[in-house]
Amino acid sequence: MNINATFFAELIAFCIFVFITYRYIWPSMASVLEERRKEIDEGLQAASESKRQLEEAKEESSRVIDAAKSEASTLINQAGSRADQLIDEAKEQAAEEAKKIKDTAESDIAQSTNKAKETLKEELSVLVVAGASKILNKEIDESANKEIVDQLIKEL
Repeated sequence: MNINATFFAELIAFCIFVFITYRYIWPSMASVLEERRKEIDEGLQAASESKRQLEEAKEESSRVIDAAKSEASTLINQAGSRADQLIDEAKEQAAEEAKKIKDTAESDIAQSTNKAKETLKEELSVLVVAGASKILNKEIDESANKEIVDQLIKEL
């Protein structure tokens, strides 16, 4: 290796280059690198914060879903209970209405039966009077014998 003036000139040029680079270029490069490092750190922190928030949101949503399922289940149970209650009330009302209709029908039947008995008694009394008049071959006065006819009706 031969050391000559070219080597020293290159060495001096290199030292000047390093000095200029270190003095003027390196600070701006270092500030750019520092800004980039800060941006990367902020991005990583934001990512970890977002991940944490996502986990919290998942937990919150699962709690809300569980609460909604529980509430829905409760509402379904209440609706079923209410439906059963309404069915029971409707059955009771129908039974009461059927009883009223039955009682009314029985009352109507009793009235019709009593009316039919009275009609039959009256017809029977007419027939008895007619039969008696034919047997006796004479006309019986209905007004005179009203007491006898009424007594016969009561006995029948």
